[in-house]
Amino acid sequence: MFARDLIKGGSVQKLVKAFLISIPCVGGAYLLVLAVAYMTGSPANETSMITAALIPVIIGIPVLFIIEGQAEKLSQAVLRLDDMRLDAEERAKRDSMTGLYNHQHFMDEIRASKSEKNKGSLLVLDIDKFKNINDNFGHQKGDEALISVVAAVRKSVRGSDIVGRIGGEEFAVYLQNASNEEAKTVANRIRKNVEAIAFEPRKGLLAAITVSIGVAMKREVENMVHALRLADLRMYEAKKTGRNRVVYSGQNEDTVTEVDEQLAS
Repeated sequence: MFARDLIKGGSVQKLVKAFLISIPCVGGAYLLVLAVAYMTGSPANETSMITAALIPVIIGIPVLFIIEGQAEKLSQAVLRLDDMRLDAEERAKRDSMTGLYNHQHFMDEIRASKSEKNKGSLLVLDIDKFKNINDNFGHQKGDEALISVVAAVRKSVRGSDIVGRIGGEEFAVYLQNASNEEAKTVANRIRKNVEAIAFEPRKGLLAAITVSIGVAMKREVENMVHALRLADLRMYEAKKTGRNRVVYSGQNEDTVTEVDEQLAS
C-alpha cells in the first residue's frame, strides 16, 4: 500500500514534506538520547544515535502518507457530496420528463432575469385536445407528443429566453426584452413549428398536434403572477375561438377587455 502511494502523482512532494517534518523529530530524538546518556552516565554510542535518526523517518514517512491519503479521500468525499447536493437542487428545479423548469422555478428565473422593468413578454401555450392523444394512443405516446412539442418550442425561441412546464400539457415562455410585435412573431413561429410536427402514434398513421397560445406583456399588469394569469386567460380565449391560434394584446379589443375584466375580478 505504501509502495503504491509512493508512485502516485504528488508523492515526491509528500516525500519532501515528510523529510522536512522528520528533521526536527530527528533532532528531538538526538537530544533525548543525549539526555538519557547524561542522566545514566553512559556515553551515547553510534548505534543509539543511528537508531534515533532512523526511527522518526521510518515511522513518520508512512504515517504522513496514510494521514494525507485519508485527508485526500475525505476531501474527495466532501466534493462528491457537494456535487450530489447541487445535482439534487438542479433536479428539484426541473420537470423530470421534459427537463424544463417547473412552475415555481420558472417564476423564480423570471424574477432573477435581467429584463428591463417594463419590457418582456410572457407566452402560455397548451396542447389542443391532448386528452384525445392519451385516450386513443396511450400515455407513452402522449409523453412522446409532449417531448416533440418541447423540441418545437426550444427551436422557436432564443437561448436567453426562459421556458417552463407549468402544467400537464401547459407550457410557458418568457421572452426577455421582447416587444408586443416580437412576442406575436415568436408565438406564431411556435404555433407553426408545432403544427409541422410529424407525429406518428401508430405505424402509417399521422396525428396532428397543435397548440393554443396566449400572450401577455410585462407592462400590461402589476407583476409577473398577473402576467401569467393574463396570458393563461388569453390562451383559453384562443381555444374558445378555434384552437391552433394566438391571442395577444390589441388583437381583439372586445375579447381582450373581457379577459382583462376576468383578471380584475
